[in-house]
Amino acid sequence: MSDVSVIGTGAMGSALVEALAASGAEVTIWNRTPEKAEALLGPRVRLAPSAAEALTTSPLTIMAVSGHEVSRTIIENAQVDLTDKVVASTSFVTPDQGRVYDSAVSVAGGQYLDLSIPAYPSEVRSGAGVFLISGDRNAFEAHRTRFERIGRITTHVSDTPGAAYISEMAVLLAYLPMAVSLLQGLRICEHHGIPVEWFRETVLELYPFHITSLLDRVIAQEDSSATEVEASISEWGRGAAEYADYLRELQLDPGLYDALHRLFEGAASAGQGEADWTVIAEHLASSRE
Repeated sequence: MSDVSVIGTGAMGSALVEALAASGAEVTIWNRTPEKAEALLGPRVRLAPSAAEALTTSPLTIMAVSGHEVSRTIIENAQVDLTDKVVASTSFVTPDQGRVYDSAVSVAGGQYLDLSIPAYPSEVRSGAGVFLISGDRNAFEAHRTRFERIGRITTHVSDTPGAAYISEMAVLLAYLPMAVSLLQGLRICEHHGIPVEWFRETVLELYPFHITSLLDRVIAQEDSSATEVEASISEWGRGAAEYADYLRELQLDPGLYDALHRLFEGAASAGQGEADWTVIAEHLASSRE
């Protein structure tokens, strides 16, 4: 017996194996190509001869393979009794897909957890992983400590299968556009001889305040029509156009701000130009109906 099994030894699977072993866990691993897993073997890491053995030798199995259908198929093809076993999958699923996966594990007698990891493999490997988990609360509690030993954040989002991945999307939706814009901001500073360290310090000072202010304002906002308009949709539309034009001037891709300009202009054309810009999400929802 081992403490945890990891099926799939790609970038994230390998990072999980190394972090778990470093935390003191006895780890069993399996990969469809055994040679890819052999480099991970050590005093606390052993290679299972089959997926079936990996699934049955530990109370917790983490599925870290490419896609939920591949992951679920491995479970179904193994044809093993998973009574008292928990299967946690790192593959993205919608709630509907999560319910199908949950059913497949339940039929085999086990319990299923979504395991969303909004962190790079290097962060997981260093013990700074982030684990958003959904599914049966008792199954989560049974293995909470295992994840807490290798992560800086471990949280149970919901009992609903698929909720972990949807919550990751909700939290990280702004990250990629922000990251691209920050990289472009660095290029602007370099172009004008503005110290990069100044840019870093100013971003770290301004962003937490503005993000907190925005979220507090929107969450507490019961009647958007009664909210004082500090920045209208039309104002943000003009600002987005100005930013896009200057990015073109510097030969940086203006695509993000062209898209934002279209978004705000569309809302203004629909009669929301003088509304507070924070209602833009409602405009999108109504425009798709």
